Amino acid sequence: MDPKDNDEIEEKVKDMQKRIDAARPEEPINIIIEKNDDEPENKAPPAGADFLANVIAGWLIGFGIDWMLGTKPWGMIFFILMGFVSGVFRANAAMKKNNEENEK
Repeated sequence: MDPKDNDEIEEKVKDMQKRIDAARPEEPINIIIEKNDDEPENKAPPAGADFLANVIAGWLIGFGIDWMLGTKPWGMIFFILMGFVSGVFRANAAMKKNNEENEK
């Protein structure tokens, strides 16, 4: 590499640093984000997680009963359906509660 090339590169780097320093503000910019109290808070994801937890719990209980009693697949089918029904009711109740809190 030619020493002349190194000098050119150093010169370009110094020039770029000068332009960056000129463009940089004197004081740092502070950005403050304020929460708008008019916007309702969404708590729907916990309702979905609650629904899924009920279905998985039903599957596990049904699998355990089928394994112990040898009734495959009827226990699992029954308890998955019960988990689904329970999950729908619990998710619905959570969403109703969320709507009531947002209306206040």
